[in-house]
Amino acid sequence: MSIAFDFVGTNVGSGTKTYNINFLKEIELLSLREDIIIFLTKNYFQQLKKQKQNPKIRYIIKSNFFSNIFFRLFWMQFIFPFELKINGVKKLYSPMNFCPIFLKIFKIKIILTLHSNLPWVYFHLMPGNMLRNFFTKKLMELSINSCNLLLVDSHFAKQEITNILKINIKKIKVVYLGIDKKFLSNDCENNFIKSFNYNEKYIISVLSCVKYHNILNMLKAFKILVSDNNYDIKLVLVLQILDREYFSEINKYINTNFDKNKIIIINDVKSESLPNLYKHSQLYIFSSYCEVFGLTSLEAMSQGCPILISNTSALPEINDIAADYFDPDNVMDIKDKIQKIIFDEKHKNELVEKGQNHFKKFTWNNNVNITLDHIYNLN
Repeated sequence: MSIAFDFVGTNVGSGTKTYNINFLKEIELLSLREDIIIFLTKNYFQQLKKQKQNPKIRYIIKSNFFSNIFFRLFWMQFIFPFELKINGVKKLYSPMNFCPIFLKIFKIKIILTLHSNLPWVYFHLMPGNMLRNFFTKKLMELSINSCNLLLVDSHFAKQEITNILKINIKKIKVVYLGIDKKFLSNDCENNFIKSFNYNEKYIISVLSCVKYHNILNMLKAFKILVSDNNYDIKLVLVLQILDREYFSEINKYINTNFDKNKIIIINDVKSESLPNLYKHSQLYIFSSYCEVFGLTSLEAMSQGCPILISNTSALPEINDIAADYFDPDNVMDIKDKIQKIIFDEKHKNELVEKGQNHFKKFTWNNNVNITLDHIYNLN
């Protein structure tokens, strides 16, 4: 029986790309029970930097043209099914929220991974065109209804999507994500950003610039913190700018309320530079309303950085006792929790110690092996 994986995905720095590259690197190292065909773009294939290819894997490399979501979705729905049939595929793993919705006609079973519940929970806060977002939501729903097995990133996500779409909970399995191996090695020790001063005290947040990440409330809390304490500390925002209108709103607030260089915005930083940014910061803060997992807090945790995050969605499940939590709608609560970590050294050290034990529970080896077990066991 042939199994196919669809990793024809975006080349934009994002959680989706992080998942795809880490999954592909890990599966190369495993002893596989069955032959697997992996469809992927040329960009992804080049990033794997393989020294030795797994003999059970055959790659079918597609043009980078399909990194564009519109062309990719057209290919997925109308061309990909015939490619699968020609290659004798009986099971397809689609890891990026969408799958070919007519595959049942070809008697091919689908395992789908869903990485976001956002379209059903905070549709009004999604970046981009509303019509495109509506189309995305409907295609995701059709994909979920078409699949034979749905994998999600957390128990929270499983319960939430079950309640919203009224699907059979037995159809859904939870598979936790893992931490990129670069955070577990010393390979990034010398990857410093030349223009950045690591000796200054700063708080860091690594996130996409979207409304559901609630960046404005974080800025308001930081303003009160520095005003009340006359404390010399900066806020560093490492942003992937997905909503330019919201980014303009953020810049306007910063220019109106802060002295120059009090807020540092870094766009499109190389992932190799993140470990040192985490390592030298006073704390990591993440103010999102809606996450089905959330990798960045675990990444920061692995570098000995204390974690402060929203008490919403899957974040308490994933970070457990290794983080402090705040109400993302309560500016004073955010400010008070930042202040406690900065000025209470004992509490800060306790958070760091808890984090050093906690992040080790999440590995790509576990993720890929559990995913493969679900694929193999689907009858």
